[in-house]
Amino acid sequence: MKSQIKQISRQFCLLNHRLSFAEKIIYSFLILVLAQASLSTIDKGLKFAQSYILENYQTLFLYLIGGLLFGVGCYLFIFQIRRTKNNSDTSLTDDDNTTTNNLTIYTEGGNYNESIHGDYLEIQGNYININQDFSDVAAEIRELITQLKTQGYSEDNAETIVASELAEQARINSKVRKKLFKWRKSFRGATAKVNDETEAAREVVKNAATYSYTSSTYFTEVVGGNFQKLEELLHAKKWKEADLETAKIIYVLSQQEFLDSSPDEIDLSDYLSAEYIAVLPRKYLNTIDRLWVKFSNGRFGFSVQKRIWKNVVSKSDPDYNLFFEDKVQEKFGDIVGWRKESNWVYFSDLNYSLTAPPGHLPIMVTLDSEKWERCSIDFSIFEVFVERI
Repeated sequence: MKSQIKQISRQFCLLNHRLSFAEKIIYSFLILVLAQASLSTIDKGLKFAQSYILENYQTLFLYLIGGLLFGVGCYLFIFQIRRTKNNSDTSLTDDDNTTTNNLTIYTEGGNYNESIHGDYLEIQGNYININQDFSDVAAEIRELITQLKTQGYSEDNAETIVASELAEQARINSKVRKKLFKWRKSFRGATAKVNDETEAAREVVKNAATYSYTSSTYFTEVVGGNFQKLEELLHAKKWKEADLETAKIIYVLSQQEFLDSSPDEIDLSDYLSAEYIAVLPRKYLNTIDRLWVKFSNGRFGFSVQKRIWKNVVSKSDPDYNLFFEDKVQEKFGDIVGWRKESNWVYFSDLNYSLTAPPGHLPIMVTLDSEKWERCSIDFSIFEVFVERI
């Protein structure tokens, strides 16, 4: 490298010796002109940049912030990908090198193992899934109490043992604790807010021992307990049984002379009269309707039928004569699925599921036909429901 520099210096000196004095003056002048032109261009560029920045500083600032945010976003994205990959690698390593804590659950088909992920509570060696409905949890708690009673414990002692173990599980498992206080809060008559696991567990076990669907605020409160069975059937999505229960309830409530009769003994072939339903307290009809609307997510109920019926009537001929009345009824039947292909459906063709058209249920309370016949609707009864809901 040093030899090359010496060689270039030597050549420059030789060139300098060869130039005449006049040529040296000319070359020096040209170098000065080029230097001045360069400095002038640089000065103009700096002034232009300064002027542009002053005029557009807000836009440039936004570009700068945008660039920084984009860079931060890219960094976080890459960081997340790397962390996910590391977690995945760690998980694979754990699966290969460690033993998973398993529990054995009995089913009718035999035993199977299931990994514990904090969603179970252990009481008396039995595992209860806290993510299932409380009705199922309550049933399992009652089974535990029954098991302890067969071992010689009294009812109170059995409940105390279960509550104590439930409270202990809540102290060591945050998911169980959260569920415990949520269950306690759902019961009507629950005392003021508490943070004590023992007290909460005691209340939950006590309620579970006597649990029914209507004991929780999650379910609609019914009048005098008359509608508890209907509520349970609707909650279980047993639409056909709920339809029959609705007809039985209205029959009993509307005819006082049958109030002491068992609903199972009622013969629904003695069809209801619009006169009896016309004097039936609205609170009963509204309660039945609320239950149907709630558990069908707004699909079934008298109020749903009323909305459809009013819509059909509003679009009908203003001269609502008997001839057009049949047309309105048929149009309504087509919409709610009581008619198909210009005929009223048979009772066996009724759709007792949530795939049925809106307003399809309830229907039994308005039927005046036998179950093996095509559905014949008593619209005098139906219109009373429509007017009174």
